[in-house]
Amino acid sequence: MKPEKIKAESEKVILQKKGKICDWLPIIERSEKVRSNDELINRALILNALLNIYFQAPIHIIKDWIEQYNLTSSLSKSEKKLLNKKNSGLTEQEKINIYWSIESLWALMWVGGLISDLPIDKCVEDRQAKLCPNLEKGENDSKFRSKMKIRTKEEIYKKLDLYFRAHWYTEDGRINNYPTGEINGDIIMERRKALEWAIDSTSDWDNIGMNT
Repeated sequence: MKPEKIKAESEKVILQKKGKICDWLPIIERSEKVRSNDELINRALILNALLNIYFQAPIHIIKDWIEQYNLTSSLSKSEKKLLNKKNSGLTEQEKINIYWSIESLWALMWVGGLISDLPIDKCVEDRQAKLCPNLEKGENDSKFRSKMKIRTKEEIYKKLDLYFRAHWYTEDGRINNYPTGEINGDIIMERRKALEWAIDSTSDWDNIGMNT
């Protein structure tokens, strides 16, 4: 991989989308090891399960499903805390966090090859639900287990570089009060979080570095 070339390619995409770039934004440091396929699958399964809570699924049912498929050890500290609550005890911020995790899940589905691309100016597609286990219908984890296979480190790094630079653009727009069109800052941030996690096996889901 040639980071300078990847940076130039990312900037070209953002400019083509009528965005702005920051020439002095640094090169992303590469970690030594990406996540394993099992780690990727487990995190995606957890995010999909937790999304059901936003749509009023009883938390104890979601917790039981996570335990049934041996995902408890893959939960983050905040997720374990969440699953010990009742639906009525959720804060508004917790509900918002659950809702936006749909974008992190979409990014992980790209990392696992379930979708072919992850454009910075497109939101989650309707077909996401069909690709994920339907907990309401009692579906198991086989959709992910059989189909997801983590992409190469270079592929993930290239996509992360693009989202890193797009994140700077949306933050600059927020700070300086100008619109960023179809490149939505919340979407970019959530997807970047997933990509950062996927490419660094030492990262903590609850504390992903998101500096721009």
